[in-house]
Amino acid sequence: MTTSIRQGSSGSRWLPLTGLPIGLCLAVVVGACDGGKPAGDSPSATSASAPGPGQGPRGSVDEAALAAYRGMWQAYAKAGLTANPDEPELARHATGQALSTLKTGLAKLREDGEVIKGEYESEAQVVAASPSTEPVTVSVQDCLDTTRFLTYKAATGTLADDVPGGKRAVRATVVRDGDGWKVSSFGVQAVGTC
Repeated sequence: MTTSIRQGSSGSRWLPLTGLPIGLCLAVVVGACDGGKPAGDSPSATSASAPGPGQGPRGSVDEAALAAYRGMWQAYAKAGLTANPDEPELARHATGQALSTLKTGLAKLREDGEVIKGEYESEAQVVAASPSTEPVTVSVQDCLDTTRFLTYKAATGTLADDVPGGKRAVRATVVRDGDGWKVSSFGVQAVGTC
């Protein structure tokens, strides 16, 4: 299935992805969140509100963190086409708990004979960075629309269940990893949370 990238009027993008299974969403909500925040994503006294992408002295940091976050979902969607937990792009954009969660979800899909496909819409934005000068940790908030980003039976191509997608609040922590940025943790909430 070929999908397109398109820029929305509010700056959101349709990303070339293929499915966020409901099972992974639930696993992420249960396994990575505490009180609506991803594990390890606690506020810091040195956190500061970040300027919008491309604004102020941290614009390039914000853009790099958002690129890592978007890249993680793109890699996950690519891996989801065949439920491949060994997709090399996953480790390019995610590390630690985030990478483990993605791989575990994909392995479970493969075990169940399921794949993911479709498109999602992301409205990711940087909401904080720490420390405020030369950040090494960036918090990203998103409203991920999974209406057309669903789980299918690999053998038949039919929907795996009748659970609808929808708009889900996402919080992610992106960290400087060597010379680049990677998502270290994220939490996906239930449909209707944004």
